Amino acid sequence: MDGILFINKDKDMTSHDVVNIARGALKTKRIGHTGTLDPNATGVLVLAVGRATKLVKYFTNDHKTYQCQFLIGKAFDSDDVTGKIIGEKDTSYITDEMLLEAINSFIGKSLQIPPDFSAVKYHGKKLYELARRDIKIYDIDPKEVEVFNIHNIEINRIDNAIEVSAEIEVTKGTYIRSIARDLGEKLDNFGSLKELKRTKVNNVLLEECYSIEDLRTGNVELKDPFDYLDLPRIKVGELIKRDIDNGRFLPLDLFEEKTDTIIFSDIDEPLAIYYYDEQKMQMRMSVKWC
Repeated sequence: MDGILFINKDKDMTSHDVVNIARGALKTKRIGHTGTLDPNATGVLVLAVGRATKLVKYFTNDHKTYQCQFLIGKAFDSDDVTGKIIGEKDTSYITDEMLLEAINSFIGKSLQIPPDFSAVKYHGKKLYELARRDIKIYDIDPKEVEVFNIHNIEINRIDNAIEVSAEIEVTKGTYIRSIARDLGEKLDNFGSLKELKRTKVNNVLLEECYSIEDLRTGNVELKDPFDYLDLPRIKVGELIKRDIDNGRFLPLDLFEEKTDTIIFSDIDEPLAIYYYDEQKMQMRMSVKWC
């Protein structure tokens, strides 16, 4: 049993909860997910089953698209509304033009500091473990992230707060909660994440996902992971296949690019993924499939 599954994760369950449901339904422990969704978030969660777990690192590199709702005017210790409220500010001075300018300023590359409640490690401890003990860390190294697009921005004023809805496409490892927090700061205010739905992982759409109920009942069908990997592909004959079987380096002239490449046999059987080894100046095996 090898392949990938696309699941629409429900709210108030962890990504690992979904993995456990899949292990029970599919009667195998060899299952992992390719990118954590917060318990408060819903949407696309890609599961790898069997040998497809070897390919998890390639799916975690994919771009992700989210439908999100930010709340301006309130601060929470977790940077989303599931946490403890720690501050409120007046938002009456914030115009729609100010909001649009602030949110669009995130497009491009930037350095991002993760939320206090996150799995990022600090001297061997996860930040959320420290945050739960009321330990605030001020010298976390920022990480470079990129926001590719921000679409469908809607602004709604409620009481003394502002809700901003948007669709955002980002690189892996981008914390939408951090964007919410930083959006508030750009407006000299507070910002938190109210709702989050992952609608797309690379070319996998939410509409393609099975429900949690489908998963519980085993009413799911595994997909071929190689159909969803956005990598160059080449075909090789029997002689090169033997080299692959033995885990050997392969010469560069077989490949179109010095990048991770899927290798197929001449009968379209996936064999392996190779990457460029800069020291050897040859292509080296990353994943052996057959």
